[in-house]
Amino acid sequence: MSNDRLAPLDLAKTFFEALEKHDISLIERHLADDVVELIPFSNTGKPDPFYAFNGKPEVLAYLTTIVTRFSRVVLLNKRYSVDADGGTVFVQAEGDLVQAGTGTAYRNVYVFKFEIRDEQITHIDEYANPVTYSLLAGLPLG
Repeated sequence: MSNDRLAPLDLAKTFFEALEKHDISLIERHLADDVVELIPFSNTGKPDPFYAFNGKPEVLAYLTTIVTRFSRVVLLNKRYSVDADGGTVFVQAEGDLVQAGTGTAYRNVYVFKFEIRDEQITHIDEYANPVTYSLLAGLPLG
């Protein structure tokens, strides 16, 4: 396997390292200026995304909220899959987070899809159970 084929996998790993170390600067330079992050599964049950972050500033702001709202951010049992072209990385993981201030455990199951272009992350889809998150955040369901 060539070094180029490892780059997308390394980018995905760096994304999680940044979250787990509470250091968003580790991933900042690897995000394309026009990066998009979507959280497709909504607490309403409708097909509209729960959240959509468009552009590097919005994505960085979202990632920053994760590391400020959670004192512990760990994704366990990460299973990576890279497509044959090396432009897409899928990651299955189990979240083991702790809400800052309350100490409340937050555990969810995730699938991330990273799209890579020119050695930068251009698109992230973050699939998780919206019911689990909504219960933690006190958001309405349906």
